[in-house]
Amino acid sequence: MTEKTVSPMPRVGDRLAEVLVRVSHLRRIERKEGDGAFHIFKMTNASLQIGAVVWRDEVDFQNGDYVRVWGDVRSYRDGIQAVVGRWELVPRESVNGQDLVPRCPRPLDAMGVELEAAISRVEDPWVRRLLGDMLLKDPYIARLYRLAPAAKTHHHPYLHGLLEHNLQVLERALGLAGSLAVDRSLIAAGALLHDIGKIEEYAFEGDSIEFTEVGNLIGHIALGYYLTRRAIERIEGFPSDLATGLLHLLLAHQGRLEWGSPVEPKTAEAFILHEADSLDAHLYQVTRTGLEFPGQRMGFSRSLGRVVLGNPHMPGAFPYDYARPVVAAPLLTDSGLEGSGEDVEKR
Repeated sequence: MTEKTVSPMPRVGDRLAEVLVRVSHLRRIERKEGDGAFHIFKMTNASLQIGAVVWRDEVDFQNGDYVRVWGDVRSYRDGIQAVVGRWELVPRESVNGQDLVPRCPRPLDAMGVELEAAISRVEDPWVRRLLGDMLLKDPYIARLYRLAPAAKTHHHPYLHGLLEHNLQVLERALGLAGSLAVDRSLIAAGALLHDIGKIEEYAFEGDSIEFTEVGNLIGHIALGYYLTRRAIERIEGFPSDLATGLLHLLLAHQGRLEWGSPVEPKTAEAFILHEADSLDAHLYQVTRTGLEFPGQRMGFSRSLGRVVLGNPHMPGAFPYDYARPVVAAPLLTDSGLEGSGEDVEKR
């Protein structure tokens, strides 16, 4: 019998009750005082991945196992952690592993329609054909483009996350372009293709999202450059300057050499794409922090390395009264005594 439903992962302050998860990153930690050990691991299902701890010397599960857990979810070191008090192993044959891989909350069909509409609005016929050939017609690229995550942990780390992220980058990039004299067709292509290499950087058709070997050794920027250049070469007569401009966007979208870009932005379109890409990733982190800490107005984002206002709709715990009366402080002279405010002779 296959498990057909997966309970949402609880948030901070909630109870874990029969939640089905996949185990990864399992480690046995010796206590500093030398009195036994405990275990930490990551537990994942379709809604979330969080860290977990079992305060016991031994456990009967291992990485890749499916378990049903009971316990509590709490804040720990500016993050969230599940304290598992009880668990039971679930037979692998009774679980569809893909049901435990986090997936985008937005409906895939709706995003597919949005993608087709975005491509149809691209004015340049060469760019429109390239996007259609790669993202709508290519049997290899088009399928994986809709399924792939945008990352393993940093932003949109779930199935269909790549498509969601790229559509949002497109919207933000065109907004940044405003009334500037820039090539909007090129910007659209950069937004939709800048992370195309992630379809090969990650393995995501099993029960987890992992880096592939080629993803680790080559990376998504080089892989995306190759996929896009190969597609350009198949279109006879594709303008050379247009190809150069687009490939520059893919190679420069990380923004800096130390951030992984082989080249830094050198065109207006490249600067716009980089800022839109960075903005979307950062806004995702703010939103995710609000979801991870639903009972708190502010929470700590590990990815951003700072406290952010994740739930602005909640009332503030310490409201600041901007209308309170201002009390003048005593005026001090150089001698440290209250004075009239006249100049004091310098000594």
